[in-house]
Amino acid sequence: MSTPRIGFTPSRQPQPDWIRRMPVKALAKEVAKGDALILVSGKVAAASAATNPTKAGFGVCLAVYTTAGRPLTFQNTKYIASGQVGQADVCYDPNQTYYVQCVTSVGLSNIGSNLMIDVSAGNALTGLSGQSVDFPASASTGEYFKLINVLDPSQLTGVTGTGSGGSANNGVEVKWNYHFLHAPTAAA
Repeated sequence: MSTPRIGFTPSRQPQPDWIRRMPVKALAKEVAKGDALILVSGKVAAASAATNPTKAGFGVCLAVYTTAGRPLTFQNTKYIASGQVGQADVCYDPNQTYYVQCVTSVGLSNIGSNLMIDVSAGNALTGLSGQSVDFPASASTGEYFKLINVLDPSQLTGVTGTGSGGSANNGVEVKWNYHFLHAPTAAA
């Protein structure tokens, strides 16, 4: 069973002290609910899929709004399109964990690995992110997220589910690795 591609979903209720309404400037990528974000000149934008990104992560988008702070409920496009501006509620807690889809096979032996963001177009009708995570081509300390759990161990192969041979598109739990409030760490 694959996990839907809907971006980063908080695994527990975010602490209100770690949520801020921030101005958004969608650069080359739209900003949708569930997107991992970076901070550029005081405004948030969607994080890229780059290995060893040049900007640290800032937070995850919980909701998007017009520049007047109104929900996009009655808009045709439910995210902030590329090149547009708006506002977003952002959870910037470096200790918050998130559920997300991993596009490659992942197992319990991968826990502690660093993961990069895999970007895709968001869904204009629902306003949900198209981001997921993926393993980088080479080991790196600068990836945005770290794998901390595989959500459905019953689908993993190997003795008592400890193998690395899960199927692609499994759900995983991740935490920030490269965040503006702490330095990145090497993979376990």
